[in-house]
Amino acid sequence: MTTGSQQAPTQTTQQVLSPEQRELMQLAMPGVREFAASVPQRYQGSTTAGFDPSQVAGQEQALGAAGTVGNLGASGAGTTGYWLSPQALDVTNNPAIGGAIDAATRPVYENLTRTALPAVRSGAAQTGNFGGSRQGIAEGLAIQGAGNTAGDISSRIASEAYGQNVRAQLQALGLLPQTQQAQLAEATTTSGVGDVRQQMQQRLLDEQVGNFNYDQYAPFLQSREILSLLQGLPGGSTVSTGSVPGQNKAMSALGGAASGAALGSAIFPGVGTAVGAGAGALLPFLFG
Repeated sequence: MTTGSQQAPTQTTQQVLSPEQRELMQLAMPGVREFAASVPQRYQGSTTAGFDPSQVAGQEQALGAAGTVGNLGASGAGTTGYWLSPQALDVTNNPAIGGAIDAATRPVYENLTRTALPAVRSGAAQTGNFGGSRQGIAEGLAIQGAGNTAGDISSRIASEAYGQNVRAQLQALGLLPQTQQAQLAEATTTSGVGDVRQQMQQRLLDEQVGNFNYDQYAPFLQSREILSLLQGLPGGSTVSTGSVPGQNKAMSALGGAASGAALGSAIFPGVGTAVGAGAGALLPFLFG
């Protein structure tokens, strides 16, 4: 039987805005509708600034100097390779050093032939030993002394000249990066001016793009800010409506019978239980 079945309750909740909230909603909705009805446009045009003419000129200048810079680097590498080779230690490969040695040792040999040897021979003739062994020994010692002196002079000149050349070449190699950079100084300066100009052009272009996008979204942004004010306004209420099912008398009778039986047992043990249960079952029908 379905006559005594209980129906599930239903409830509807509705948010009711205050007058102030309704006013803000009316102000915001036109902008929302306008934004929803159209698709925002994309900025027509490039958003990246191109090369400034000074940048292009600087690039061309750098390309023009690239050959010279490369040649300087190759020359420096060749010089380094030479001074690391055994040939750099051979003074005979340097005519300038050979000439300096000849000029420094010439007085030694001239003194030998013009002074030392004639003196030995003159002394030998005066003592009657001309052509003898003593004369030969004396001449040999004079020649040996001249050779040693000339050798010392040659060694010192070669060593000093080699050291000076090495220091000069190393200094030149140390200045090579600066020399190469100097070849690019004009291009670097010109291109640097172009970089500053391009940055300014990019900023101006970004400003145009930002202004364009703002105009596209301005109505919606304004409406969004207005709607955000609704949460901070007082007022408004929540109304709930629904249906509550009727009371089932049969079920209430059963509950009343149980309650009456318990009360009758407490007052009149034994017989009171049956009387209390009957009275409790009739209450819903009498007062329902």
